[in-house]
Amino acid sequence: MKRIQLSDHFKISTILLFSLPSIGMQIVDNTYQVADGYFISNYISEAAFEAENLIFPPLLIVMYVGLMFGTGASALISKELGEGQKEKANKILSMATLVLAVLGVVLSAALYFLLPSIARWVGASEALAPDCVTYGRVLAFFMPFQMLSMAFHPLLITAERPGLGLITTIANAAANILLDWAFVAGFGWGMEGAAVATGLAWLVSAVIPFVYFANQKHALHFTRPALDFGALGQTMYNGASEMVVGVSYAVVALIFNLQLLRYLGEDGVGAYAVSEYVGGLFSAVFYGVSMSIVPVVGYHSGQKNIKELHSLRRNGILLMGIFGLAMTGLCQILADPISRVFVGYNEDLTALSILALRLVSLPFLLGGITTYSSSYFTGLNQGSASLAIAAVKGFAGPLMAVFLLPLLMGSTGLWLATPAAEILALGTALLCFLLWKNREPRIMADSDKGHAAE
Repeated sequence: MKRIQLSDHFKISTILLFSLPSIGMQIVDNTYQVADGYFISNYISEAAFEAENLIFPPLLIVMYVGLMFGTGASALISKELGEGQKEKANKILSMATLVLAVLGVVLSAALYFLLPSIARWVGASEALAPDCVTYGRVLAFFMPFQMLSMAFHPLLITAERPGLGLITTIANAAANILLDWAFVAGFGWGMEGAAVATGLAWLVSAVIPFVYFANQKHALHFTRPALDFGALGQTMYNGASEMVVGVSYAVVALIFNLQLLRYLGEDGVGAYAVSEYVGGLFSAVFYGVSMSIVPVVGYHSGQKNIKELHSLRRNGILLMGIFGLAMTGLCQILADPISRVFVGYNEDLTALSILALRLVSLPFLLGGITTYSSSYFTGLNQGSASLAIAAVKGFAGPLMAVFLLPLLMGSTGLWLATPAAEILALGTALLCFLLWKNREPRIMADSDKGHAAE
């Protein structure tokens, strides 16, 4: 099969084929928490399952520091490689890795000692708090490895080794599932076993890329680091948007859990966890396609190829619409068996999970379109439009809805908060497209002048 290039014409089938590795990586990357949830729920207790899902969002905030360093360093390293500054690129890689490792140890130590307070902040009851602290403290010990793992993911793409990134992600998931089965189902080690399984999987996903970058034969590799405050500041600035998106997700999840505890009690948290596991796997398809299309849009934007840009917008949105319809239909049909896999031991919780899945699946109708729209504008280097869509979709919209809708509709309004946010995000995307459309005649004129000069 001919390798797909950025300069190709992207039909719907081309977009799908080009995105398959990223989709696979995103789906596999979502499995470790799902695996933990399954084994904790079925082999420990319902309370432990709810505790895991209460404490995980604060842990995510720390993890995303790694993503900030990785994406920020990738942008700076790519620029240096483009300018032929290979040695400087290697020094930036080494410095960013060293600084992140040191920062990871500091943050992990702080997290370890603050976890009892954090458990109270997220609304854990006296019954749930011990499991929250146990699970969180074990993962705090492994947190520097997870921060490095999240940083290495974009750095492997910069090194032109995305395949190794997929292999690393698969190794992470396989290790976590096998160790969960051994430690939780086999040895009966409880929450400590589930956390150790996840932590060791993080270790695997950090070691594989580290070994790659430690090999001096590779073009991008570790070298003697030199502390460059300018490059370090630029790295953190470049990656700040990814950090903000990740923190926003974690904050929304925290507030959502608090509202669920208020209106539905601890069963609400368990039902939300089931819907989030399924939603995460389905959303992985959206994110895989959207991540892959950014450089394609950027390439054709640089070429002033307005016709192909229109095609990418039209075909991508159509593909996302098809995916959204299919995923919503699957959730409606499979809500019952999916819920029973996780919480079938409790009929009341199962019924609540089925309701949550059927309502929370409604955003899939629009979720792919809004995610793709945000990435499309990123490819156009229209950061303000991309951030506006992402902020409404992931932060402002859900926060408004999760407080307002329960007042109007009771507990059912909680499950409709995400669909409401997607409607607001779609409106924002349409507005951004209308504003962008007004700029296209000028771009076309510039393109025509360029062709005439040739």
